[in-house]
Amino acid sequence: MNRLAAFALIVVIPSITIADERPYAFTYEPVVSARGEVELELYETMYQPRVGGAATREWVHQLEVGYGLTDRLALSGYAIFRTTPANSFEPAAFKLEGRYKLLDSSAPVELVLYAEVEKEIVDDKPFAVEEKLILGRTHGHFSWAANLIAEQEFPAAGGTEIKFGWSAGMAFEPVRGLRLGAESYGWRTRGVDGAVEWTAWAGPTGSVALPFLARGPIGGAWFILGAGFGLNDASDKLRLRGVLGCDF
Repeated sequence: MNRLAAFALIVVIPSITIADERPYAFTYEPVVSARGEVELELYETMYQPRVGGAATREWVHQLEVGYGLTDRLALSGYAIFRTTPANSFEPAAFKLEGRYKLLDSSAPVELVLYAEVEKEIVDDKPFAVEEKLILGRTHGHFSWAANLIAEQEFPAAGGTEIKFGWSAGMAFEPVRGLRLGAESYGWRTRGVDGAVEWTAWAGPTGSVALPFLARGPIGGAWFILGAGFGLNDASDKLRLRGVLGCDF
């Protein structure tokens, strides 16, 4: 970030009025869109393997459009593309996601139920189903969130890959509109052949509200940036994700 950008950030932070966007790049908070609210998010995720350097990097590009059906139920659709060493840009998958808020802020812990259906159109073209329990709570300037995850993947060639995972983070809001924290996430995967593999990552994360983009029909805008460093040899060396979002 150059000096001008840093100065601009310092100037706008005191006037930010959006302070409830999630700070995590890979962990969901227990929130859903309000009834009638449309949410748009652009994800850019970089995967860096442990060997091969920059030439082996893969980028995944996602466009999410979400809508609040009620104050407790929201649906989202994703179009997913990727850039690999072999292909500069190609459609990769599409998925549908639903979130239902079971317990709100009046309960000791907020709880959201999550379900997702995904169909990949590259590689072995699997069909996958994912379920999450999303828990969390905000205590003044401090917040935490945890996700318990299960996924079943059905490759076109047959068989079933079963994954159990977690994602968890803690964040602090030093000034209004800026949230900084750390998160960790990982998977236990049992492949079609029965082999079991553990992967895990951890790293910093944060978000900042972008009030200068909140014009006309845009109610709020935000940017999230997070990094995950591989904790074992089976994990990618680095996962880096940026998310630009807004709601209407």
